[in-house]
Amino acid sequence: MSEHSNIYLKPVIHDTRNEPQSLSFTDTHVMIELADGRIIGVPLHFFPLLEAASDEERLNYRLGSCDVYWEDFDDGIDLTAMLSGLYLETRIEYKAHLRELIAERKAKASTAT
Repeated sequence: MSEHSNIYLKPVIHDTRNEPQSLSFTDTHVMIELADGRIIGVPLHFFPLLEAASDEERLNYRLGSCDVYWEDFDDGIDLTAMLSGLYLETRIEYKAHLRELIAERKAKASTAT
């Protein structure tokens, strides 16, 4: 092997390439555009509070250096987990709690209109 055999394989670490720049929604996914131009998506059903949110609430987000956060319903997407595919199994008790929160939010929204 020559000394130049790995010349094209040197990893380059970009501190900002995974930073979120914008996001959009399809009927089933949230799509996040990253600083390097990639667009990655994750199913909305991974995030029940985001899935149940109104269009107005979904668009009221804050981009961090490695996350997207929705203050209206205190939930977010960690991009490290999203990029790696690392998601924790949701406990049954938490799923029940989420159903209650979603029901409360829907009740509140229906009385506001």
